[in-house]
Amino acid sequence: MSALSRRIPFILNSLAAGTLALALAGCQTPSTRPGTQIPAAPGDALTANRQSAMRLIDEARQLPSPAKEQTQLQAAAILYGLGDNATVRQTASDIDPEQLTDPEYAQYAHIYGSALAADDEFFTALDLVSAPRLEQSWFQIPATTALPLRNLRADLWSLMGDIDSGIKERQRIAGLPLDEQTTYTNNNGLWQLLTQLPSKELRLRAEESLSPEMRAWYQLALLGRDTQADISTQLSALSRWRQQWPTHTAVQYPPQALQLLEKLASQPAQNVALLLPLSGPLGSAGHAIRDGFMAAYYSALDAGAPTPQVQVYDTGTEQPFEEIYQAAINNGAQAIVGPLDKSKVANLLATESLPVPTLALNYGDEGRLTDDLVQFGLAIEDEARQVAQQAYRQGHRQAMILAPESGWGQRGLQAFTEEWNRLGGSVSVSRNYKDSTNFSQLVSDALLIPESKERERALRSKLATPLKFTPRRRGDVDMLFVLAQPQQARQIKPMLSFFYAGELPVYSTSQVFAGNVDRQRDRDINGVRFTALPWLFEDDNQTKQNIVRQAAPAPAFARLYALGADAFRLYPRLPILRQFPDQQVYGLTGALSLTADGRIVREQIWAKIDKGAPVPITTSEAPPRLTDNSARN
Repeated sequence: MSALSRRIPFILNSLAAGTLALALAGCQTPSTRPGTQIPAAPGDALTANRQSAMRLIDEARQLPSPAKEQTQLQAAAILYGLGDNATVRQTASDIDPEQLTDPEYAQYAHIYGSALAADDEFFTALDLVSAPRLEQSWFQIPATTALPLRNLRADLWSLMGDIDSGIKERQRIAGLPLDEQTTYTNNNGLWQLLTQLPSKELRLRAEESLSPEMRAWYQLALLGRDTQADISTQLSALSRWRQQWPTHTAVQYPPQALQLLEKLASQPAQNVALLLPLSGPLGSAGHAIRDGFMAAYYSALDAGAPTPQVQVYDTGTEQPFEEIYQAAINNGAQAIVGPLDKSKVANLLATESLPVPTLALNYGDEGRLTDDLVQFGLAIEDEARQVAQQAYRQGHRQAMILAPESGWGQRGLQAFTEEWNRLGGSVSVSRNYKDSTNFSQLVSDALLIPESKERERALRSKLATPLKFTPRRRGDVDMLFVLAQPQQARQIKPMLSFFYAGELPVYSTSQVFAGNVDRQRDRDINGVRFTALPWLFEDDNQTKQNIVRQAAPAPAFARLYALGADAFRLYPRLPILRQFPDQQVYGLTGALSLTADGRIVREQIWAKIDKGAPVPITTSEAPPRLTDNSARN
């Protein structure tokens, strides 16, 4: 399970457990008539509360407005506290919000919006909690009601990828009267939003912000996000930041990620072995990863940070891997990075225990629950699952998939399909293709255009009068997931418009962009949303600058250099990721988190092709909503 998918239930559970208490604080004790309190019922509290809620629902049917709606709202709040989401939705949907006062409406929006979000109806929930009525009445809403509602709004915007709206909402929450724990929670929420921004964007905002408070936050997020820096370098930068902003809220209530840095600084490995294929079929890949690893090493060395001794071993020879691994141990390695070969990772998985912590640079077919082995690589599966999660959160439920018959394409197809089905979506059509495929026919057949034309021909044969007819694409598809290299994507995307599906939202993985801006050719994939390696936008990153200057890697190998650089920054941070699963390391390959079975999951940033060039997505941009006409056959 990815870091992103873990975050959704975490957010919703925190809403149910924490913010609900504040919502209920705005309600009167359940009563037999509005405004009249009753004593706590004896016996089992849950049963008594449910009975009270049901009694209120029955009573509301006999009451005039607005007493009816107020009583229904009381019942919905009780049921939400009991976790009865289905009955909450039924009860809340019967409420006429026009009959509620502004404070009551805010409570209604929080309870109903939380219930909708718990059922994955994020768009509907966000529409409810961001209604114009609220924007005109915040001054009338008590803090005990406003706080949980604003938390819900911030979390929904974060889930939908609207980073800017989420940041603004967290700023508004900071202006409410907060206790110590709530301040910590809000600072953590703001931190998570800020660190999703590319470093270049953070740097720009830090320079241009008119708010000293936010300028400090942007600077803090920039140094915290820079996990390409050595831990000791980060700690030094954090100390300087605290001296510059001694009264800032993050000094007294620091985000959890910053509290953990000190724990990582003690007892780093002094001798690291890098086990990579430098000869043989994987030699080119091994060289790229090695050079990325050493570029990060020299960046740390240039910054004056303590660096380990690094010994490199070639695993591409005929020497048994077990002997190479043991030689590294005999030479004093306290940590091992590698191997790259999938078969050699399998050998490590089959070993009962490893003598030193090992960071493999590929994935085997299974995980490992012990602390001695972590698997890290550029799995297409991570990206495909992330696409499924994002598309589902944006309201899509019926997917069309186009995937190459290659190994990576089929792995991405399987991962997307499994995650999509798990979330509750359905795959209406899935087609594989080869490089030699006729893409016009592929798209036409997938959209059922020939069937539409056949219906037209059949109709013409039965009618004597002339027909004005436009073929229709299939109506059971509301998004396209295309796994493709640039050359295939440039042929597929224009075909959608040609076959009456130009409005269909298109999602892809990082492979859809070649790595070099080519506005002329990539105009054909304008509008495609894809998961992008942060490497793409981290031009100010010192390690990337060193790699580009010294190696000028081809785009196909750039991700391998990024993998090597991230491996250098990741291995000393593994203990903290294992202890705190919600934490992430922000690298050039993505935001990295660790699963319980020792797999690193990459969460990449979202980008889209605009005017032939990739741009990061930092604001809410709902995909086009399909009209009835566009969805008919």
